[in-house]
Amino acid sequence: MKKIFLLLFIGVFISSFAQTVKSKILKLKYTAADNWTATEFGGPNNWEESGNALCKCSGFSFTKPNKEGKMNIVVYASTASGLDSNKRNFIGNLHFEDVDKYEKTTNKHFSFQKKRSNFTDTKTKAKSFEVIRYQTKFEDHYYIIYVWQESMNILNPAREKEFNEMFNSIEAL
Repeated sequence: MKKIFLLLFIGVFISSFAQTVKSKILKLKYTAADNWTATEFGGPNNWEESGNALCKCSGFSFTKPNKEGKMNIVVYASTASGLDSNKRNFIGNLHFEDVDKYEKTTNKHFSFQKKRSNFTDTKTKAKSFEVIRYQTKFEDHYYIIYVWQESMNILNPAREKEFNEMFNSIEAL
């Protein structure tokens, strides 16, 4: 009984450090899961003109170290007209290879169009990491979300579960 109480106390203590971040700019909020680091990029006035090395647009980047290769989630915010913008098909020099096949899926907060493909490195023209691209709409806001691991191995169910822990913490404001 003492062990259960101690474990419960430690769990509550550790989870009290998890902070929910609200981005009024992107109209999203999230609580970073264990060992995930979040970075917001872009500007408050225009989702299309500012950004960083990933994209000249606005969004979030989540990363988590892993011995098999860093885990990444990138969330791009968009307007309806920005969905056709070629820049959101890139993560830095990685280009998403679009596919026709998709599935509809949901999580606690959104409904998505989900595509599984790979990146191509624009510098080497070589096929790169396997990636999952999600696209969703909430009210008049659109989001494109990329999930991948910097590893040439295929994303396995255990790894996808780790991604989903962070991915499911993203909500609309």
